[in-house]
Amino acid sequence: MRIILLFSLTFFIGCGYKPSANYVKEVLGERVYATVKTLIEDPENSILLEDALKEALKVRLNVSFTSRQNADSEIELSLKKLEFRPLQHDEFGYVILYRTEIVLKAKHIYFKDGVSRVSYYDLEGFYEFPVKSNASVSVALKFDATKFAALKALDTLIPKLALKGSRIGK
Repeated sequence: MRIILLFSLTFFIGCGYKPSANYVKEVLGERVYATVKTLIEDPENSILLEDALKEALKVRLNVSFTSRQNADSEIELSLKKLEFRPLQHDEFGYVILYRTEIVLKAKHIYFKDGVSRVSYYDLEGFYEFPVKSNASVSVALKFDATKFAALKALDTLIPKLALKGSRIGK
């Protein structure tokens, strides 16, 4: 058992392995300004997206939020598409399973050595949820589904930032 542990440690240290969070820090920095473009026709979802963005960055990457003037980088999200699609019907034709699909546009600005670098990413996420037969989908259920789909979409941002960070280090 000790030999396997010793071999594993030697392998990871010797090959220069770095966790992806280190690469993300290369392009995010320590202080992040995060914002969401508010849609006039859908302000509730804009608030949900901003909460999801901050939750994803804080929980997954442990970043600090700051004002725009003090930020090392800035992430701006906008909603491109939000859709609720029926996936399954019961024997009477009532929808019993929905899928929430969301597409977000992320604009990432990183400030380094007085130069700002801008990258754009399309983020897609989905969330499936059941409903009782012959029941309408409540607003609260739609909000939860939107938030969970947004969190899944934001999870796709982290590897994209890690890839960008790995290229900067070279």
